[in-house]
Amino acid sequence: MISPQRTNMEYDASDGVSASLGSGVSVQNALLITDDEGAAANLVFSAVNLTTDDVDLAVDVAGETVSIPLAYTPGEGLNKIGFGEGGQQLVEGDFVSGTTVEVAFSATYTDAEGASQSSEETILVPVLGADDPERVLEEYAHLLPVIPVETTPEPTTDFEGGLEGDAAAEGETGVEGDASAEGGPVEEEFVENPEEGGVDGTENFDEGAEQPVE
Repeated sequence: MISPQRTNMEYDASDGVSASLGSGVSVQNALLITDDEGAAANLVFSAVNLTTDDVDLAVDVAGETVSIPLAYTPGEGLNKIGFGEGGQQLVEGDFVSGTTVEVAFSATYTDAEGASQSSEETILVPVLGADDPERVLEEYAHLLPVIPVETTPEPTTDFEGGLEGDAAAEGETGVEGDASAEGGPVEEEFVENPEEGGVDGTENFDEGAEQPVE
């Protein structure tokens, strides 16, 4: 009798599940990490681009489809989804920890012979999480979904406009503006014209003298 070699059998050794999309993409260790509310989950998996070009990967989770581009980098075909530098991959739905959700993976890629190929596979992805965040495994605690909060910007003071208003109050209109801003009486400034001998270019006449009649 010959016993089959276990080392030649492919299986999912961790909590996640895997999928094979033809010769183009390998999906590994797919998980949905949710919180106590269960309204959103972080889709976590690793995707290996087995081609020599970029691949368009589409993932359908509970009726919501997300598009994930898988870049081709020579010598580095592994793409981290939902963790690492790429950040979280949030999906909305009704998720309950301890259950599974149907997730459809589909990829369009170019094979080694230059022909365009499409492949799809649907798998049951486990949902992990807990009502109490402290009960979540330490390995998954940092993967809990974080829903961004929309904030309304507070109104800001227009300092430039305020400065312009101060300048106008200080007298952009001239001497009268200065006097008005200071609250004092407005005084006119008269300049004597020595050539005419009078004030502001007018002749000086004696009030008591008889004025010539033209």
